[in-house]
Order: sequence, then C-alpha cells, then structure tokens
Amino acid sequence: MKKLIALFTVLTIVSCSNEEITNSEIKTNLSSIRFNDYYKNSLMYYQDMQFENEKITTVKSSDNKHSDYTYNNQNLVSKIIDYNPSEEILLTTTFLYSDAGKITEIKQLSGPANEEILNAKFVFTHLADKIILTKTTENNPVESLEISLNSNNEIEKRTVFSGAYFYKYDFVNGNLEKFSQIGDNGSLSEHFISCKYTNLKNNYSYKKMLFGKEWKLNSFLNSFLNFNHSIIIDLSENLISEYTDTFVYQSSNYSVVYTTKTDYTFDNTNRMTKMTENFSTDNGGKIANDYKSEFIFNYKE
Repeated sequence: MKKLIALFTVLTIVSCSNEEITNSEIKTNLSSIRFNDYYKNSLMYYQDMQFENEKITTVKSSDNKHSDYTYNNQNLVSKIIDYNPSEEILLTTTFLYSDAGKITEIKQLSGPANEEILNAKFVFTHLADKIILTKTTENNPVESLEISLNSNNEIEKRTVFSGAYFYKYDFVNGNLEKFSQIGDNGSLSEHFISCKYTNLKNNYSYKKMLFGKEWKLNSFLNSFLNFNHSIIIDLSENLISEYTDTFVYQSSNYSVVYTTKTDYTFDNTNRMTKMTENFSTDNGGKIANDYKSEFIFNYKE
C-alpha cells in the first residue's frame, strides 16, 4: 500500500461537481481503478485497485504482488497486508483512530519474507493547534516532530525529526499554493513546491473510502510511512491542475524543475473516467517529457 499511496499522489476524486459534496455515504458504484505508468509511451508498470461496497478490497500490481484491506467498526481501514507473488506476507500495516476518526497510531510489521526490516510505530497526539508525531523503530532512539495548525485548521508548519529545518505551508482560499523547505536560520532553502488548481472541488476521493470524513488529514498523516511530500496536494479544496517541484543548487547556480500537468475526463453523470498526468523535467535547461501516468475508473451500472 505504501507504494500505492506514493503512486496515487494526486488522484483525488471519483465523482465531482462544482457543488460541495459532504455526504460520506454517497454511492459512486466504483468497481476498479487501473493505474498505468509509461516511459516513452511504453507501459512500464500497472496496478489494479478493486472495490466492493465503496471499499477497497485488493490491490494487484504487474510484479504479481498484492495487498488486502480490512476495516474497523468505524468503517475505516484498520489493516493492510502486503504479499509477495508466492503469497508470503511482506508487510502488515495497522491503523488506530480517535472517536473523531483521526489517525492516532500506525504500526508496520515486516513479514518473514521481507528482506528489509520495516518495523515501526507512529503515534499522533492531536492538540488544539498542533499534532505531535512520535516515531519508534527497532534499535533506534525515539524521534518526534510537530505539525502546527493555523486558525483555519490548515497545516502551517511541520518540523523534521532532525530539527535541522522545517517545512512551511502557504494556503490561499483553501488551496495549498506553496510548500517550502526553510533552513534553521529562517531562510528559504533549495527546495520548494508550487501548485495551480482547477475550479473542481477536491471533496470526494477513493481515500475517503479508506479514511472517512477526515480523509484529507489522515492521508497526510499516512504519508509519513514513506515521507511522500506530494501527498500534500490532498489537503487542498480544489483539484490540482499543475504541480511544480523545484530544487535549486545555489553553490553551482543550477536548478532542476519537475512539472506535472493533470487532465481529467468525466462521463455524462459527472463521474471521473480518466485522469492523465504528464511529467516534464527541466534539468539545467535540458527538457525531457518521457513519463506519463493514467488512472482509468470503472463503475458498476
């Protein structure tokens, strides 16, 4: 699932309109989502996500690995088990929630078939104006960081475990416009992300089927399993149209810019049928447009 979350960085809605969707029980009849990853128009990797009764049940990938999902009595995902092609357990991830449906704990436990030891526990303490994350791993000291919230309950700042720098979040009209890495002296460092949005609301997602009404926050908290920065897009009110990730190497006066442009297609009932991401890289003035991803949605009639 960790790989899946990283791949589905900006996949957000399965049914949308310009009207606010607030009912978590709205039925989309979504049966599957197919992810295709291309390099120079050749299919390199794919995943199939299967749904039953508005819930993800299984994810299968082109490398013959798969993941199975279990839900608790809050109708929130409580366990994900990842298997290798021989049906041996690679990784078990479990989730605990508060009564309000916010993630309070995530645990990872490596299976006997996993060559990499990934055992870890993440505990999230929710306070009025911040969230404290405590991470425990085998044979390592306990680490912690803070996620600060503004008056609109939007994420404003996030420290890192090392304390060497922090991330600043700038929201405009409910959308994350800029995400910057700030040095411990308060100066802008060499990494920042900027986003542009459509006028379509980002308020109905397959992740809502995993994480319920707090899906935006829970999706962000879940991203700490793999430190996937691009999952921050889920925090915004509208769907992304363009996403630019910039690295500036000031010592050599050199920069690399990764740009993702996203297009959406809908059927006559306003359900998303396809989302396409086109990736480009500007590496010191050298442009490459070799990668593309697409997400294809299928529904039961």
